[in-house]
Amino acid sequence: MTDNEIEKVDYITEASVAYIEKTKLRASIQAIPYVGGSLDTLLSGRGAKYQSERFENFIKDLTERLQRLEGLNIIEPTEPLFDLMMQVFSEVIKTRSEEKRKYFANLVANQVVNDRVWDDVETVTRLLAELTDLHITLLQAALDAPECDGVFEGLRIITLTDYQSKDAKQTPEKPPTNISLLFPGLSNAALKMICSELIAKGLLHDEGIGRWGTVNMQYFFATPMAQWFMDWIAEPKTKLDD
Repeated sequence: MTDNEIEKVDYITEASVAYIEKTKLRASIQAIPYVGGSLDTLLSGRGAKYQSERFENFIKDLTERLQRLEGLNIIEPTEPLFDLMMQVFSEVIKTRSEEKRKYFANLVANQVVNDRVWDDVETVTRLLAELTDLHITLLQAALDAPECDGVFEGLRIITLTDYQSKDAKQTPEKPPTNISLLFPGLSNAALKMICSELIAKGLLHDEGIGRWGTVNMQYFFATPMAQWFMDWIAEPKTKLDD
């Protein structure tokens, strides 16, 4: 990306400039007890600095990924490309997570590699914007879980508690994977909320619903859409499978 192209995203400082010019607003912000001074500092310049650094790190990550690939075709400067990059830029400057910014760089690089339908990559961009690092960590754990036997035979099931069979004689040799240890600082309720959000987006399936002897929101497996999504945000190496 050229310097001229980077200059086109100067909108990341416009909010701070407008804030500085509003004297009455600044006075009101500064008057807020305990946090007013800090908010004024952020809104008058430091916040824009954070956004600029995030944007620069994203550009660096994207450049490094594409430089490692050979034989790529140059994407034409079309309206869909513009819309995608504006969508990505908007999300990149808002995310504090370095890992998530790398995911955004990966999905742009994957579009360069595969030249897929623009609606696909825009859909992935919106989905990634709505997920946190915790969502993605849990989703990857679901995809990596070993296959179970017994009542869940052939399925890669994850659970938030140790599997308990009603009949001790039917306890499987390969029970569902307890992933709560991946998140030692989170409560069971918070983990269930993360699972619920992934279910709502079609990335996780609640295997407890309708299954004899189990309850809902306790056993889960990743859907095919989950693998599709994770392929998009993985660092590109070869073309994605359709």
